[in-house]
Amino acid sequence: MSSLDPNTLVADRLQTPLWIFDIERLAMVWANSAGMAFWGVDDLNTLCSRDFRAEISKSAQSRLHEYLKRFEQGETVVETWTFYPNGRPKTVRCLCSGYQLEESLGMLVEAQLVEEQDTSALRAQEALRHVPTLISIFDRQGHLLTQNPSARAKCSNSARLAERFIRNSDIEKIHLWAAGKDESCMLEAPVRTTLGERWHRIYLQHMIDPVTGDRVIMVSETDITARVESDFNSRNARERLAALIRNLRGGILVEDEKRRLLLANQSFCDLFNIDAPPEALEGADCAEAAEQSKDLFQEPGAFIAGIDRAIEEREAITSELQMVDGRIFERTYVPVFYGKANLGHLWQYWDVTDQKNNLKRLESEAHLDPLTGLWNRRRFEQTLQETHEEAIRYNQPYSLVIVDIDHFKQVNDLHGHDAGDDALRLISEELSLRLRQSDRLSRWGGEEFVVLLPQTSLEGALRLANELRMRVRDLSHPVIGRITISLGVAEVGHNESPRQALRRADAALLQAKENGRDQIKAL
Repeated sequence: MSSLDPNTLVADRLQTPLWIFDIERLAMVWANSAGMAFWGVDDLNTLCSRDFRAEISKSAQSRLHEYLKRFEQGETVVETWTFYPNGRPKTVRCLCSGYQLEESLGMLVEAQLVEEQDTSALRAQEALRHVPTLISIFDRQGHLLTQNPSARAKCSNSARLAERFIRNSDIEKIHLWAAGKDESCMLEAPVRTTLGERWHRIYLQHMIDPVTGDRVIMVSETDITARVESDFNSRNARERLAALIRNLRGGILVEDEKRRLLLANQSFCDLFNIDAPPEALEGADCAEAAEQSKDLFQEPGAFIAGIDRAIEEREAITSELQMVDGRIFERTYVPVFYGKANLGHLWQYWDVTDQKNNLKRLESEAHLDPLTGLWNRRRFEQTLQETHEEAIRYNQPYSLVIVDIDHFKQVNDLHGHDAGDDALRLISEELSLRLRQSDRLSRWGGEEFVVLLPQTSLEGALRLANELRMRVRDLSHPVIGRITISLGVAEVGHNESPRQALRRADAALLQAKENGRDQIKAL
């Protein structure tokens, strides 16, 4: 340090380890006697020539460069680190401040040894440092107290909670919650970040500051911009589905490397119907608990195998779980590392039952006629093309039948559209009862229906068409009375497209109607 500061006598006499580190070069610059003893070297040259690049992980290097930004603002960083000077861990509380070197800003470290390590607190702290969730702590007036690295890198530079929000309605909601008695609050809102305006899922929770004993506000944020943008491009029904998703709350579970439970939240207990507060679960054997709870899942073996595979591969992974009670869970696994040391496992569970069920409903609505419940034209055309390709591949016949209700306009004119809708439903039900399981009936538009008959020649299609015509003739509507239909039939040739065959069937239908209706015609 003589090149940095000629007066080293006082520093060398201090019992507290001190050193100066060049973050840009990842190299040691100076250390006092206690610092050299901490690092297990006898002289400064040995320490300064040590290759720290091979020892410092990428995540730790990223955190050190974040320190530089805070040093430039005159801030002192206080954090607990674990070092491995001789291959064995030493946990110290580090007071880090900026130190001006000849060409760059370095870091002066005062290391206070932690004699008794709180491993649970350390692991929980490292879990919060490594997860992508943005976590910030504010006092009751909304002033920022601290953040984890993810929040520090992505949240705006604003020191007040309300200034992060863009919409006044969200700011008002936060103020009302802070002034009320509810312990927690969740919302999804556009916020200001270092990446510009983003959408976040935000969970706010009152808690006690372990340092001061005052009530503070913990804010947990997850970026959901991609999902929200996708929702905006979807139809209105999907936007309603997105509103349901925004109200879901995730269950959190953190284990140590031996799979002892370190912490869980109330949402986790609620999801799994655990009649105990999260604190009561701490220290539980998670492997044993998983075995005891596996019967909650439709595939118990797959549930356990998924846990084992995720832990073995040590990579973030998301999977879907079917519950015995019909619920659907989405499970995300994130391994927790401190440097190269694995400290445990983070699990997140979300109940996505509503999301999945609504998605199925929307997909069903996209393919069904709302009046009759039959396939709509779009869905029929998709299946028609698949049937055509299969018929060519296996050299099989198939046929099409177009059905039209005779004098349907008169039905609407004389009896009203409600009676017309009744007639459409009545005929669709009657046609469906006669068809085979492999046949496909669709509403083609207006008063027309179309029938797809796989592995059916023209002769078989004509026979079926006549049975359909006769069954409808036997119907009697209480308002309309007798109803008849006309039908056009075409066997699809392998040398023509399905669309060409549909035009032939439509032309045949036109001839049947011109010939007096209640008839069948084939072309």
